[in-house]
Amino acid sequence: MTQDDCGYTRDPLIRNFGAVLRAHREAAGLSRPQLADALGCKPGWIEKLETAQKPPSEATADDLDTYFDTGPARLFWTMWREIKREGKHLAVLPGFDRYTEFEAEADTIRQFDPQVVPGMLQTPAYARAIWATRQTSDDAEEHIAARIERQEHIARTKNPRMWFVIDEAALRRPVGGPEVMREQLERLVEIVTTNLRVQVRVLPFSSVTYAGLDGSFTVLTLPGGVDVAYQEAPEISHVIEDGATVAEYRVRFDLVMGEALRTEESLAMIRKIIKEYT
Repeated sequence: MTQDDCGYTRDPLIRNFGAVLRAHREAAGLSRPQLADALGCKPGWIEKLETAQKPPSEATADDLDTYFDTGPARLFWTMWREIKREGKHLAVLPGFDRYTEFEAEADTIRQFDPQVVPGMLQTPAYARAIWATRQTSDDAEEHIAARIERQEHIARTKNPRMWFVIDEAALRRPVGGPEVMREQLERLVEIVTTNLRVQVRVLPFSSVTYAGLDGSFTVLTLPGGVDVAYQEAPEISHVIEDGATVAEYRVRFDLVMGEALRTEESLAMIRKIIKEYT
């Protein structure tokens, strides 16, 4: 299945960048691993650039100009600039924009996440640490700013009821190091103790339920009582509006909520973990 089949818009500027990069690499008689070694990156990153699965970063474009000695024309940087100017970075997963439209109107938000603290609860430093694990960070600050804006907008305009169930593993995974994690966990405590419309529950290691085995998901209740669901995978995301399927997600959330610790027990665990990061 191609990226197009999965719903990606294959930007011709990004595709052209990849084609030019491949032509330069092959003309130099280099394999992808050899070029990656010269640039200090992974072969998979070169493959993603050449196949237009990822947009280039400015730093990568500069490195390529230097390595291939493109001179004053700065061929790769110029192509990067045009991509940036056109705003055609594949910055979000397909389906996410539609999800944020629903999210902005939701009366209630129910979310389960087994891997990380949910985006609506993340501190800037925690979000930045997550972005740092990606191959390119060109748009990191833009994404972080957009996430904070989403948090503030929803709190300011809708102030919906929100229930979050977070797997214990996400609280113990040291994203960004002890200081970042301590700040993030303290933020969770602050949210729960100051905003009565937000509940955060912890799904402990001792709990075993099939409902939490398929990754993170969200159920939104819109004005009028209509529910929609959202599930995100590494390469694509889905907004689900089919009533029967959405009902299954509601059942899954109720199951993980039922297995999660009560609010006070969850707070006690979060505070205990904070001490472990001190």
